[in-house]
Amino acid sequence: MKTEGDGPMKKERRFTAIPPTLLAAAMLLASCSGGGTAATGGDKTDSGSLDKNKTALEGKPKEPVEVVFYAQNGMTPADFDNRFGNSLRKKFPNYTIKYIQNTGKGMDVPGMLASNTHYDVYFAYVGYFENEFISYDLQFDMSELIKQHQLDLNRIDPSVISGIRNSSYGMYALPVITDTLGIMYNKDILDKFGVPYPKNGITWGEIIDMSRKLTRTEGDKTYAGYVPFTNYMLSMNPLSIPLVDEKTGTPTINRDERWKKFYQTLLIAPSEVPGIQEYLKKHEVIDGFFKDQEVAMIGGITAFAANSREDQLSKFNWDWVALPSFQDLPNVGGQPYTQYFGITRMAKSKNTADAAMEMLKYLVSDEFQTEVARKGFMPVLKNLDVRKVFGQDTKVKDKNWNAYFYNKLAEVPYKSVNEMPIASLYVANMNQVMKGEIDLNTALRLSEESAAKKLQELKAK
Repeated sequence: MKTEGDGPMKKERRFTAIPPTLLAAAMLLASCSGGGTAATGGDKTDSGSLDKNKTALEGKPKEPVEVVFYAQNGMTPADFDNRFGNSLRKKFPNYTIKYIQNTGKGMDVPGMLASNTHYDVYFAYVGYFENEFISYDLQFDMSELIKQHQLDLNRIDPSVISGIRNSSYGMYALPVITDTLGIMYNKDILDKFGVPYPKNGITWGEIIDMSRKLTRTEGDKTYAGYVPFTNYMLSMNPLSIPLVDEKTGTPTINRDERWKKFYQTLLIAPSEVPGIQEYLKKHEVIDGFFKDQEVAMIGGITAFAANSREDQLSKFNWDWVALPSFQDLPNVGGQPYTQYFGITRMAKSKNTADAAMEMLKYLVSDEFQTEVARKGFMPVLKNLDVRKVFGQDTKVKDKNWNAYFYNKLAEVPYKSVNEMPIASLYVANMNQVMKGEIDLNTALRLSEESAAKKLQELKAK
């Protein structure tokens, strides 16, 4: 069973459009004072020190207020409490913190709107966030609240927050936890065949050379050296290619020349290693690495070790290194895969919005970011003291956690409100290319045609 930490692997959810009258009724639950008239997302404060941030946060009177949180991904109440809720309740004892779990139909965003169920803070991973939060017009520009609460956005890694700061919707979200791609490798397989371990700074060419040495059949077991995982490569692509053009609203897949480079380097060249296509036709990449221990190397995220694959990883010897970078983009890794939190337009009152902002400010504080970093969740801050404790409270604290800070994170491109349906179509054709079932030009053409059709269908709803 997949957990929340598996991020982009989650199956695409289909949404039903909500009539404007129903959405308006939901918004009448309450409106957040100042919504739509706030300052732009680029506003900066002069509050840079931890002490000043802490004073501003703790000095504000905390009247009894209930703040309701809701997550797109169906995170269990226990997981919410372990990751966020317990820390928030300890920090803000005068506030009541409630969490509503998305358990499926009726509890998803359309269902919640239909039943007039309100929540004050929505959180989801990039792509899914835009797909729901903005699609249903739930976003609220928090710029004025950010300024009032003296939250210094310059403490946050610019690659993690730039996509939000440059948005036409204003500061509709804050990053709280992020992730990115590295290369996970099975030490036992490399030891078995006498192949040296990869190191930070390895190139894609060297990864492919290693894959050739490792891909083989011994007895009744087939080993695959390096196998790309398309879901992650697409969502965190180092070339920062948008899936949909921001100005035209059309697919980029057969128009932006960077897609050919993406396909050739990240998908085609690795899958052309003899034996890889055959392996892909018969096996699932994730099971091959984690369960069957047949795949020597994959692109992996830190959440695998932090929560979602912890038990499986305890059964073999492994480690990770930084994702290889492109020659013309030296020391640039994958995009951040970030969990964003945003105050909704449904927040019951100005007091509720203020309380919610206090909590969001705490979630990006050095104190909380240190706590989640120790648990193995990649922090969003530039602070080196926070980064150096990354993964230290996990069962695998001896691993090369700093590999994920070796490269600069790639810039996050424009994210369409239809990001996830389009990503699903792109991935389907990418998988066919890697199996040798269609060629590059066919994949680009089919992806463009199917994406254009899907965008027209979604626009018509």
